Order: sequence, then structure tokens, then C-alpha cells
Amino acid sequence: MGIKPSSLRPPWSSPAPPATEGGGTPVWLPHDVVFDILSWMPVKSACRFKSVCREWRALINDPGFVAAHKARAEPLLAIAANSCDEPSTLRLIDMDGHIIKVIKNSHPILRFVCSSPGNLVCVVGYSLETARVLNLATGEATVIHRKFSFMGFGRAAPSGAYKMVSISPSTCEILTVGDDVGWRQTQPLPSSISYNSRPVVVRGVMYLMLAPQLNGDSVTCFDLESEKWNGGIKGPPNIQLHRFDITLEELNGALCMLQPEVGNIYHGTMSIWLLIDSRKGVWIKVYSIPVDPSAYGPIVPLRILRDNGKLLFHVTLKIDEFAVLQIYDPRHRTFTDAPKMLAGDNGGGISFCSLHLDSFLPATV
Repeated sequence: MGIKPSSLRPPWSSPAPPATEGGGTPVWLPHDVVFDILSWMPVKSACRFKSVCREWRALINDPGFVAAHKARAEPLLAIAANSCDEPSTLRLIDMDGHIIKVIKNSHPILRFVCSSPGNLVCVVGYSLETARVLNLATGEATVIHRKFSFMGFGRAAPSGAYKMVSISPSTCEILTVGDDVGWRQTQPLPSSISYNSRPVVVRGVMYLMLAPQLNGDSVTCFDLESEKWNGGIKGPPNIQLHRFDITLEELNGALCMLQPEVGNIYHGTMSIWLLIDSRKGVWIKVYSIPVDPSAYGPIVPLRILRDNGKLLFHVTLKIDEFAVLQIYDPRHRTFTDAPKMLAGDNGGGISFCSLHLDSFLPATV
């Protein structure tokens, strides 16, 4: 006898396509079970499942399902590959190594300007005068003339507007992508503050690492929605604020600070701290990583991997080679190269981004 459909059906409810037992007897799955299973599927798989039947197509197109899928989706690894003979490419890869999308570009991508939680990413190449905002869903590129080299990019909350921020010692200018207004002046940095690392954007807030401050604050933050500076945040305990090799990154949706414990960023041990309470300045140390003394550059953390706590990062091992992806196992304090299907070949920037299910669905359902 088949399982009765759940009484908790969504609006599109109708019997789900039957699964079959060993003897071929149909088994009707409750719709909330089908909903839950499909919402954990990768983007590419969910799109393919739309062709199973009309009911599944309606389910996957429904805004409620799209929202649930977005909340559960793992970010995508964005890897730029540059070639002298062919257009550069940006490959979007899920954490299982599946290529979700390949975007061809006419210009090389040397690095990403912050990470992106949505469908737009900002990249820079060899030009000192321009940056490009790439639409991951359509592949379209928007060229933006840069104001200053010190620049952040991110998505404001709750409006969802993408904004680019350029900072100089005396001014701060902001541009909202797509509004045709261009650069405009906004609240400048406080006159007593200087900075010593690239901006990082996390959940709609841009963070800057500060030069040593008398009050002990080591990070300042700029809210992309209100376009105002919101004061300073104290760093982790016993941090050496006089050092200029402390950097900020985004890690699993949180702000993290990289602090050399012994030696410097190229030798010794690197601590990685996560900010868990910005109001009280509470940080937790999640990794203490031995640094390869032969490496040309410092490690750049990308993602704490789900379920096993291992750290995916990239590092430049030699001056004449591109960065490579590696995985650090904190339990055994060992390093391994990332699987070839995940790392591939890159000749430019590496970052994380998001490309959600709604990018592949019709604008109206």
C-alpha cells in the first residue's frame, strides 16, 4: 500500500511522482518530503529535475522553494583561468567539483574585489583605471572607472543593492551598480584613522584593518546600506597592533583576522580568528596553522568545509607560479592539494561567490 500524501501540502500540491519498491509497487512520497529533498540539491540538479513532471516544475519555480534552496545552498568556488591565446574564463564550481557555469571574458581576471553573496562579482585585471562587474547569471560585464586603488565591493542589506566604495586618505566615494548616477561623495573616514589592508565585505558591512589606535580598536566598519562609518572594533586579545602584516578576510559568512603568531606571514605560525560579536569585540581562534617557509605568499582562507572542519585555502608557493588550492586538516596538522576536479588550472583570482536557483528560472512563473 502506498504512503498517503502529507496533509501539509504547499499551494501547488498534487501527488508527487511515485517511487517504486523492489517489486515495482508505486510509493507516493509526501510533498513536504519531496520539497525537503529537492531543496538540498545542487542548482544544476534542481534545474534538471524540473523536467520530471509538471508538479515538480511548479514546485521548483515556486518562490517559497527558491527561498528554501537559497538558504541551504553552499557557495560556489570561482576560479579565473587566463590564457594568452584564448579569452579568459571564469569557472563556477560547486564543492563536489561539478562545473556549474563557464563565463568567457575578453579581459584577464587577476583578482576579485571582495567576495559576493549574490549574482554580481567585481574583478580587476591589468588596467589601473577600470574594474568590471560580472553578472554570473547572464555573463554580461559592466565596466566601471576606478576612483582609487583602495576599493571595496559588496551587497547592501536589506535593500540588496550592489555598491562599490573607493577610499583615499581624505575622501570616500560610493557608486551603486546599475543606477546610472555614477560616483558620489559619502561620509569620509575619520581624520585620525589610517588603514593597512584591503577592505572586506561581510553581510552588508565593509571592514578595514586600521593602523594602531590609542583606544585599542583595530577594525573599523562601513555600513553599505546607510553609507556611514560605524566606529571601531577591538581585535583579538593580545594581538600585536603595531604589526602591519595582519589582514582581514571573509570566511563562511563571518569576518576573520589572520595574525602571525611567530615570525611573519611567510614563516612561523598563522592564527585565524573569527569575529562572533562585533559590539563586544569577541573573537574566537579557529585555526593555528604552521606556515610553509618556502611559500612565496601567505595563505588566504576560502572556506571551512562542511562536516569535517578542514580549511580550504589558496597560497602562492613560487614567485613564477599561480596560486594553488590546498586543504588543511587541523586534527592531523597536515596539508593536501585540493582535488583536481575542484582546483583545475587557474591563472588569476580565486574566490567564493553565489549563483542561486532563481538565476536559472523565468522572471515570472
